[in-house]
This record gives sequence, structure tokens and C-alpha cells, in this order.
Amino acid sequence: MSTNYLAEVSTEAARGETARIYDEIRRLTAGPLVALIYRHLASRGGALEALWRSIGPLLAGGELQEQAWGRARTVWDGPVPAGTLSGFDKSELARALDVIDAYNRANPVNYMVVCVIRAAQSASAGGRQPGLTVPVWTPPPRIDPIAAIPEMAALPAAVRTLVDGFAKPAAPGAPVLVPTLYRHLAHWPALLEAVAREVQPRLAQNTFAPAIHAFEVDIMNAATALAARHSLAADPLLATPAMSEVFERFGEVIPEMVVVGRFLRRLLGEA
Repeated sequence: MSTNYLAEVSTEAARGETARIYDEIRRLTAGPLVALIYRHLASRGGALEALWRSIGPLLAGGELQEQAWGRARTVWDGPVPAGTLSGFDKSELARALDVIDAYNRANPVNYMVVCVIRAAQSASAGGRQPGLTVPVWTPPPRIDPIAAIPEMAALPAAVRTLVDGFAKPAAPGAPVLVPTLYRHLAHWPALLEAVAREVQPRLAQNTFAPAIHAFEVDIMNAATALAARHSLAADPLLATPAMSEVFERFGEVIPEMVVVGRFLRRLLGEA
């Protein structure tokens, strides 16, 4: 069991500019979450601020979010087993659904952000045009507050082993990336165990792979067009090899979580 998890600055520990950006992320994604990619960037001096200089004004206009949400809405139309979660407490299921809904709102935007940064770097745009304005946009109603993200070290050993089962491969000695959704579902260990039974074999068998690939292509095309339309240039601090590695790693994980999130939403029952 590894304890070398990816570094992050939690929402509780955030101060100053980091806390301000976290608040803006929650406001502009209309949810209670600050995703792991932003929490990790906050642990790398200046990286979160550089990201926000690059995409904050674009997010303020809402076009990025609306496109991401629209494209993710039907990303999984495959079969979903019936009756898998029967017998679970209804109030616990409702709380778990709130968590899944929060991730299903955040993750499509997170991947679109990654792709917009990649597109801006590839295009070598000359910088954001001075005086660029975006339409006034009102985010949708915000998802209600959800249970706090548990710390890995605070999880009982058996639950932590379940969560670690979703860890993403890394080079020997590299920090482990565990998608936060599974940490969040650790509030309900029996439910997490059921999720593991349904999701992990499908990941191993590449059941989700076609849907993941289709989503990746769709979002990358949309992001490329969006970056070009706004003459977007990524902050130079985001172009270092270390930052490129961060975006590559999260770029491999987030689309999977978008598809898994939709699968789980249907597994637990559509609202």
C-alpha cells in the first residue's frame, strides 16, 4: 500500500490567491468541488496561478463549460446492470448520488481545460488579445454542498485498500494518482465495494475504451476550435516538461472518469 500520493493543497489548507482561485473554480463550474488537477497544481509554485491567467477569463464566459457539459451528457449509452445496488440505504444512496453528480459536472470541464491548454500550446498563439471580452454568463444553480473529501491516511485499512485499487499506474517511485471520486465514495464502504465490483472489471476489459476515445476526440476538436477563436495562449510557465507531464497524466485519467461517472449515475438510478 503506497503512501506516496500525488501532492495537493486541500481546500481547507488553501490561503490567499490559491483560496481565491478555488472559490472561482467552484463558482464557474457551479459545483462544490476543486478537482485534484487544480489541488495538485497549487502544490507546484505558481502553476495554479499560471493556469488561471490562461483560462480564467475564458471560463468566465461560460462557453467552455457549456460545450463540455453538452458533450458529456450522453457519453455512456452502453448497458448498465440492474439491481446491483438494491438493498442499500436510500439516504446513503442519495448522498452518494450528490457526490457523483458533483464529479459529473466538474470532470468534463476539467478535461476541456486540459485540452484548451494543449491546443493553445500547439497553436503557439501570440497571446490573448488585449481587451478581449466574453459575454456575461450566469452559471447554472450550484450543486449543494457534499460530504468532505476524506484524507487517505484517515481511511480504515480495508477501505483504503479498496480506494488504492483504483490508483493509476505510475513510473517506479512516482507519486500515485488516485481519482478523488473513489476517495469520496469511501464515506460509504459497502457502496464503494459494489462500485469496485462493477467498475474495475470493466476497466480491465476495456469496456469503456470506445466511449472514452470518442469523448477525447470530441473534446479535443472543440477545445482546438475554442482556443483558436479566442487567440488563446497558454502561460509560458505551463509549457515546462514538468507541467506537460502533469497535463498528460491527468489527460489520460479524466476522460475515463467522465465515462465512469455517467455509468455510475445510471447504475445508481437517474434522477
